[in-house]
Amino acid sequence: MKVINTKDKQMNANITQHAESDVLMIFIHGLTGNYLQMHHFQNHFKDKYNTMSYDLSGRGDSTMQKDPSGIAQHSEDLLEMIESLGYDKIILAGYSMGGYIAIDVAGRTSKVKKIVLLDGGGEADGNTSKLVIPSLGRLEKTFESRDEYLEMMKQSYGAMGIEWSGVMDRVIDHEITQVEDKVMHKSDYHLTKQDFGSFYEFPYEAAYKKVRVPVFLVICTGPIKDDTALFSKEGYDKMLETIEEIDSTVKGINHYEIVFNAQEDLNEKIEKFLDEE
Repeated sequence: MKVINTKDKQMNANITQHAESDVLMIFIHGLTGNYLQMHHFQNHFKDKYNTMSYDLSGRGDSTMQKDPSGIAQHSEDLLEMIESLGYDKIILAGYSMGGYIAIDVAGRTSKVKKIVLLDGGGEADGNTSKLVIPSLGRLEKTFESRDEYLEMMKQSYGAMGIEWSGVMDRVIDHEITQVEDKVMHKSDYHLTKQDFGSFYEFPYEAAYKKVRVPVFLVICTGPIKDDTALFSKEGYDKMLETIEEIDSTVKGINHYEIVFNAQEDLNEKIEKFLDEE
């Protein structure tokens, strides 16, 4: 692990190096995740590129985000990290909230050459809010032990088809902390809720128009609850109509399966996209 200093934060990053590549592939996790949420994808692509996953501010071991918080603040953090890392060829792979960050950042630096969007960056709707807001409740709660928190998350993710593994144990351990004799999530509920609210304030069309590089979009149509996907397929229509060079694929898995279960067939499609001139 490496600490990357920005103007006002310390960002916790997992960096791998590849001696034969001059490309850095950066993986950007979702709203309540941390760098380990991107483990399966990073583990696959580290054999071809230099890679980095990191804790967004307010998650894991990175500095807490500033109030008010939103996509713009996280974009600034990433832009500062990109400048400090010294790579001129960047691939951004953004999942969920990370998709908005990837789109915003790509429109503001010529160093980004391609974007992979893992069910992220589309227009959020009322169903998105209905599914996400209740899940944020755990950020306000205290738990008697790690095991209590772990069991709650196992049940929650298990209901959504997540295959539990040692990686999932690491994901959970990295998002919680001991406070006196209790366990709590490391993230601040109110700031995280602000981050989510910024999905609805994101300047979709303007941001899409600024993207001048090839994009590969993965849309997940699998249900989270009540036969409803986290992001509707139609929520990506404006992106598909506006970004000049974009390819997409639809997967019947849900929003959480795409990162928490290994996706070898999807990795092949992403590789093909990244190999294209």
